Amino acid sequence: MFSFSLTHRVAYYETDTMGYVHHSNYVRFFEIARTELMRTAGLSYAELEASGVMMPVLEAHCRYHQPARYDELLTLKATVRETPVTRIHIDYEITNEQGLTVCTGSTSLAFIDAATRKPRRAPDDFVRRLDG
Repeated sequence: MFSFSLTHRVAYYETDTMGYVHHSNYVRFFEIARTELMRTAGLSYAELEASGVMMPVLEAHCRYHQPARYDELLTLKATVRETPVTRIHIDYEITNEQGLTVCTGSTSLAFIDAATRKPRRAPDDFVRRLDG
């Protein structure tokens, strides 16, 4: 299991007229957490793509527990629970400053060869780092 957390302050443009984070932004928050989780595991998206590997999103799920508001400091947590082979599944939890769960969700992504667009195995060095 490999987890990574970071904080994100809700910007005004991420909210709707009620002052709540617009529902579409939670998937963006997942992407921020996923990108930083990968970087922490030693492989940035830029490096991955430069090596000829792409990661399209196959599924995204989101469950809203309570609204987040403008200027709140959120904690974005991403967790990989299983060793990736040709796909990677990532779970997310977003909490507010009071430690209350705002949103949970998950994404599944495939590893594909950039030239052929065919499935391929996850890069060995990335898998080793996730397995710690």
